[in-house]
Amino acid sequence: MRKLGAVLALLAVAGTSTAWADGFKSYRVCGGDRFNMCAAVEITVTGSSVSMRVWNLSQNLGATYGQAAGSFGGSVIDGIGFYNLPAGFAVNSGSLSVNGPIRAGDNLATAQSGWILSNFGSVAFAVDFRTATPNPRNGGIASGCATSGELPGTPPNLFQNPCSALNGSGWVTFNFTTNGTNWDPSQTAISIRARDLTQTANNSTECWTDTSPGGRPATCVTITPEPVTMTLLATGLAGMGGAGFFRRRKNKNQVS
Repeated sequence: MRKLGAVLALLAVAGTSTAWADGFKSYRVCGGDRFNMCAAVEITVTGSSVSMRVWNLSQNLGATYGQAAGSFGGSVIDGIGFYNLPAGFAVNSGSLSVNGPIRAGDNLATAQSGWILSNFGSVAFAVDFRTATPNPRNGGIASGCATSGELPGTPPNLFQNPCSALNGSGWVTFNFTTNGTNWDPSQTAISIRARDLTQTANNSTECWTDTSPGGRPATCVTITPEPVTMTLLATGLAGMGGAGFFRRRKNKNQVS
């Protein structure tokens, strides 16, 4: 485990109080410092409750507008760190629950039990798979776009997102609570760690969305729609607006 793993050695438990603000942040990124992976992460803060949804988009060309072409389909997400947080912020480490789609033949309870939620003082907090257990390869979030041989056989007990467009049932969702310190997730940066579980060395890569607390440059690139996609979207919105205009005009004529 490398730099993200180093901060995962500290643990603190925070109390609860009333939150000051709500917020939302959505990431859709590709990148890494050893091999490329892709992921979507959505963070919703409501009071002191947090819901974070994660989707492994590695090799998912349809959901990344083709920009995941250079990513490794066997990338398994097993850690997400948060930084650029307000002073005094902390999470309640015992509040974590995890749910999502499981790879065929794997065990849901085992996949859920591997994740922990930890505080790291002023640096970050993270949800992380217990890589210190006797079998560090036993868990994570895989991509449904992985080809044969890119993922190890059972029993890694993996969550696995579909190889499809993003939808409600396909996300892996992490729910937890905070100590109520004012946190605007739109100002937060994240680090996503993924591993190649087929390698004996268990090689990992890290995707940082902003300069790291240690001064490392960002290694994530935001996925954006291609120009033709944006044109089609604009055309569709214009069509919807026109349809609304004609409906309103028709209703007005009927009233007259």
